[in-house]
Amino acid sequence: MATEKNDYTLLEFVNSSFYGGRLLATFFERRFEVYAGLYSGSAQFQSIREPDGNIIIEAQNAARSRPTTMVFGMQIDATDDYVDPRRGLRFNVSNWRTPARDVGPDFFYMDYSATAYIPLGRQSAWAFTYLRSDAYVLRQGETDYDVIARNQGLDCDTITDLQQRTECEQVINSIIAANTYGTATSLGGLSRLRSYPEGRYKGAHTEFFGTEVRWNLTEENKPFNIVIVKDVRVAFQIALFYEIGTTADRRSELWDITRSSYGVGVRMVVASGLVYRIDFATGNEGFQTSIFFQYPW
Repeated sequence: MATEKNDYTLLEFVNSSFYGGRLLATFFERRFEVYAGLYSGSAQFQSIREPDGNIIIEAQNAARSRPTTMVFGMQIDATDDYVDPRRGLRFNVSNWRTPARDVGPDFFYMDYSATAYIPLGRQSAWAFTYLRSDAYVLRQGETDYDVIARNQGLDCDTITDLQQRTECEQVINSIIAANTYGTATSLGGLSRLRSYPEGRYKGAHTEFFGTEVRWNLTEENKPFNIVIVKDVRVAFQIALFYEIGTTADRRSELWDITRSSYGVGVRMVVASGLVYRIDFATGNEGFQTSIFFQYPW
């Protein structure tokens, strides 16, 4: 996490495909859920680029990666409303397993999350959430630098610019770290650390705290029809949020470095069970806007 705003490179892949699905069983009026899923795909590494898009190096005959991930989990929902909770607790535990493929490791990670909702008056709520994610490696993947370089089709020694050569070597070293320690849930994106890009921070261990005040401005049952969206609006909401998280490859290094986000969101809850969400977040790397469905947690 010890990086600045522009301390990153873009990895370009081609011939990508992805598929997956999830089965969900609910009990006791959705108070208890169990689920299982399978996600797989394939892609071929093509190039490393600077943040502005300029190519640092193009891969030569990189091996095609074919990762597969299986998930099994359960959720206990002790809230007053499944879609728009204002009171109660919600717990989620999940196991994400990635078997060894190609040069990758055989590992799994466990996610544990808990969210509490405290009512503020009759219409609003204050949400608090916690996430812990830990990776466990059953068998390490390839950790030899030269083998990884050949597998990715990279020859960093051909780069004359020293800074770009270092960036090329960092890509290979990041793969070695992932093959050694595994990878847990990342930080950044639509749900956690919303002022950072999706997957901005990754490591074998992650911990995250967040809080959000959800102030309902209106409660109504008003039909609307906007171009392709037709539904019944039941609540219009403003949210204020703050988040802080940490990630590291070694558990002992958690909280040595942290990143945080704060901001404001606008939400519309509709009768079909969706929550239309726009969040405006800021952090030490600048401002980020996200548009999505459902609450972040």
